[in-house]
Amino acid sequence: MTRPPRSAWPNRRQFLLQALAAAAAAKSVACGGSETSDTGDTGDTGDTSDTSDTGGSTTDTPTTGEQPVLPSDPFTLGIASGDPLPDSVILWTRLAPTPLELGGGMPPEPFTVTWEVATDEAFGDIVTSGTADADPTFAHSVHVDVTSLSPDSWYWYRFKVGSYTSAAGRTRTTPARDAKPETLRFASACCQAYTDGYPAAYVHMQKEELDFVVFLGDYMYEGAATGPVRSHGTPEPMDIDGYRARYGLYKGQPELQAMHQRCPWVFLWDDHEVENNYAGELPQAADPNFLVRRAAAYQAFYEHMPLRLAPPTGADYKIYGTLDWGDLATFWLLDTRQYRDDQNCDDMPGPGCADWQKYDGTLLGDEQEAWLEDGLQSSAALWKVLTNQVVFSSVNFGGAFVNFDQWDGYPVARQRLLDFITAEALENVIIISGDLHVGGVGDIGAIADDEDSPVVAAEIVTTSISSASIDDAEAVGGLVAGLKRIRHFNAISRGYVSHEVTRAQWKISCFVIDTADTPTSPGSVEATLYVDVGVPGLRPA
Repeated sequence: MTRPPRSAWPNRRQFLLQALAAAAAAKSVACGGSETSDTGDTGDTGDTSDTSDTGGSTTDTPTTGEQPVLPSDPFTLGIASGDPLPDSVILWTRLAPTPLELGGGMPPEPFTVTWEVATDEAFGDIVTSGTADADPTFAHSVHVDVTSLSPDSWYWYRFKVGSYTSAAGRTRTTPARDAKPETLRFASACCQAYTDGYPAAYVHMQKEELDFVVFLGDYMYEGAATGPVRSHGTPEPMDIDGYRARYGLYKGQPELQAMHQRCPWVFLWDDHEVENNYAGELPQAADPNFLVRRAAAYQAFYEHMPLRLAPPTGADYKIYGTLDWGDLATFWLLDTRQYRDDQNCDDMPGPGCADWQKYDGTLLGDEQEAWLEDGLQSSAALWKVLTNQVVFSSVNFGGAFVNFDQWDGYPVARQRLLDFITAEALENVIIISGDLHVGGVGDIGAIADDEDSPVVAAEIVTTSISSASIDDAEAVGGLVAGLKRIRHFNAISRGYVSHEVTRAQWKISCFVIDTADTPTSPGSVEATLYVDVGVPGLRPA
């Protein structure tokens, strides 16, 4: 399948505006448990306390030999934690005095970094510590698997190298596997284009008492765009050095760094971590070196995230997995980008091409889909949470305008998953997604394109942190508001969603800011909705 050149593809700013025109022309609107240790590999992960192959390994003794003097503070990209377990969490940093320069301003040799974990911010009660090697092979990044921690507990951590000490961060473990926790609070976020604005939403998120953050993809953007608010200042990355510099630009933002210091994160990726709208091994535009580029992008992703994974060793990198919160909730963290078949209809948003509803391409790939079904079928979790990158709901306006990059473009695969949920009589299914730079909450029917079919799940679409909204958003909002299944929609605002989960209900709070044009902005909760246990439909506050 030959795709049109990149310049011919509508972007997200154009997408729903074109949908509005198409739908108006049609004069019709149709409505559309394991632990994180099993991240993408259910058979051989488990306890990963041996981090000798993670690019920043825990050691008992420092690297031999005297280390060169660092030119300046190496902790310019901050610190982070992620992928928590009941007894473990991953700590991350990267030494980079000048992260936008080749090599990050570091000498091309390993450095020994000391890490400490304490029960208090003053580090008066240090419960464990050690050293790790920051290897230039992995951009002097450090990934430490801190083990033997207590379940359901908060800790403080920091790093030291030479005469420099990092900021202190908070992190936590999950409840024990057999625990029955009463509550969980987390936030979902996505899409933080540097050129479109500042991550001001994180200033508000920092004030919330969250157990973790789920990031749904597009942590950074690969384009060479300039403006409207800021400029990337560098060409589109095509190799490892380019991707490292781009992550360095994004992770240098103080608002983002501060939120990483507040709690652990878990990560999905989407397209912009590599290239816009790529599909598996297929680039958006012809590129014989795409898999080499993709491998570089995957390595840079590893180097800049607190992942419970070894570094990638080739073009493929299995990241999907699960996160348990006792028996209260299991999160399936899906990868809808790496294993998907090519988008249908040349991936040109618009009216569906011939027989587009019959396209049986996959978004998840056979292995991941089977893994998901097995997990759902055997799960004893009260809430079953599918976290993925792209919108699941049917919002193709009766076929008048289809976005083939999201689940609407893979209708047979979507219906297969819905049929499974229905056949297994799964209850309390929540789907969390992002990607489109709009916020929305809606019911999911047993038959995707039948607005009168029984409700089997709820979807929460998280708006962008800073990526620009669509044009003519108010008009588009009016159109989408007419869809029967949609309970809330905002095509204008930036922000995030906070989730408060109990054994009785799931509370959804859609938080938006006034503007992303400045580092800080007023903000507020614009909508609150609920899903009650045992009742699949959404209800207002």
